[in-house]
Amino acid sequence: MTAATVIAAIGGSVMLAGIAFLLVVAIQAGLFPPIARVVAAAVLALVLVGLGLWLQSRHEATPERPINPGALALVGTGLAAAMLDVIACTTLYQWIPVPAAYMFVGGLALAGMALAQRWSSGLLACLVSAGTMVLAPFISTGVELPVFLVILAIATAVLGADLGVAVRVVWSVFPAPVLAGYLSQTHLHDRGEQIALIVAALVFAAVGVGVGWTDSVRRRPAPENAALVVVPTAVPLILISGLSLLRPGWPVGLVLAAAYLTVAVLAGRRAQEPGPVLLSAVSGVVGSVLLFAAWVELGGQEMTSLALTLSATGYVVAAGLWGRRWMDWVAGIGAAIALTVYLFVNQPFLALDEGAAVRELSYWDVVAAFAVTVLAIAATWWASRRVPRLAARVVMAGAVVALLAFSVMVVAAGVVIGDLAGASRNGFLVAHLVVTVLWISCAAWLILTPSPRLSEARKMGFVLGSLALAKLLFLDLATLPGLFRVLSFIAVGAVMLAVAVRYRGGADGSGTDVMGTDVRGTDGTRGPYYRSDTEPSGSGSPR
Repeated sequence: MTAATVIAAIGGSVMLAGIAFLLVVAIQAGLFPPIARVVAAAVLALVLVGLGLWLQSRHEATPERPINPGALALVGTGLAAAMLDVIACTTLYQWIPVPAAYMFVGGLALAGMALAQRWSSGLLACLVSAGTMVLAPFISTGVELPVFLVILAIATAVLGADLGVAVRVVWSVFPAPVLAGYLSQTHLHDRGEQIALIVAALVFAAVGVGVGWTDSVRRRPAPENAALVVVPTAVPLILISGLSLLRPGWPVGLVLAAAYLTVAVLAGRRAQEPGPVLLSAVSGVVGSVLLFAAWVELGGQEMTSLALTLSATGYVVAAGLWGRRWMDWVAGIGAAIALTVYLFVNQPFLALDEGAAVRELSYWDVVAAFAVTVLAIAATWWASRRVPRLAARVVMAGAVVALLAFSVMVVAAGVVIGDLAGASRNGFLVAHLVVTVLWISCAAWLILTPSPRLSEARKMGFVLGSLALAKLLFLDLATLPGLFRVLSFIAVGAVMLAVAVRYRGGADGSGTDVMGTDVRGTDGTRGPYYRSDTEPSGSGSPR
């Protein structure tokens, strides 16, 4: 940095401070009417910018001095003075609405950043941004909402300028928590200020996505970690769907989530490049958070629970088909959230108690239990693809969860149908009888059906059979009245007798018995007590 540049920077800063103090002193002393102050500041800003551009046009560029330092100082001071004038019109005189002030200042700052980028001048960018941000509170009583929006507009302009990845990340982090704080207290602001906050949050996030896309997809090579600006710029959007001005807010949240997920899908198609991969992951996670947050504003616990379950199912299926690490994480966390909310909202354990089930279960429980059943099946398929070595155990665990959820659906459906017929209790009893028969029938099918993984299927069949028998002895015996209890015991006993008649421990040729134990001899042949069903009993072979 040359001495001329230092002198120009100091001179521009001093002049800018003088302009700010002039506005304050003129107001306090009442020297000029308000319109005269505003017009004088605007004229001075135009003169400074025009003079700076004129000086640069007459400057003979050299490798050591491509830009006239005086031109830099004049243009930077003029643009900052214009922004301070807009702030005065907004905070002191209320002549310019807050949303318009945000746009005006943002446009001026963006013009300054574009010129700074063209001239490769950090001094110009600093005068336009830092100078205005430091002096803006002096024209008001502090960092009020209009002043903060002006600062945010400048930060958005800095974010859009190509001043390096580090600068962009820093300037994207600074305004995010403050903007989120203002959005969380919108009840303290009028309608115009709320609109300004919403517009600021949307523009800030859009610039962040645009910057991340340009740096990660368009530039070669893509700057490392350029996509990280997407995260802080999206933080205020989480609160938008909860604003009273946008009620109901869930459609807005859904649109925002769809926008981020679209960016994730488009960037994810370039899987061979590290920049788009990071952008896909970051945008996908942000879109997923916005989607799950939007359902909170849906209205009604049952609808929210169902929406979370359906969303989690979609992510699980997408994770199984697409094979992206971030999608696996979102699918796992989303499924856990959906299951937790289902347990607290729908309370499926009510299906075990007759009185509670008859009073509480409704058609929402039927739909929710069916959705959880589908989620369990999808999660089992997805997990078995991700960990093929543990696929058998995953399938066993997933099948049990799916069967439990489906059983809750059967009980809830029985109560609903019984209520329509005027006999809710009978519907509950019939449903439990159906559930018991369903469990023992599934166990019988797993034990008897031929399968390449017969030993694992049989183990699962015996587990389900044990659960069915436990339900029969500890729940049905205490809950079901006479006829239903008799039918339940007869059905279970008949199925178990059929299994005993048809079951052959080694008939599949797998060499395993009922517990999966090898029954081959030490020479690889069958043990002395094994006889094939196809071998004739009177073969004449020596005993």
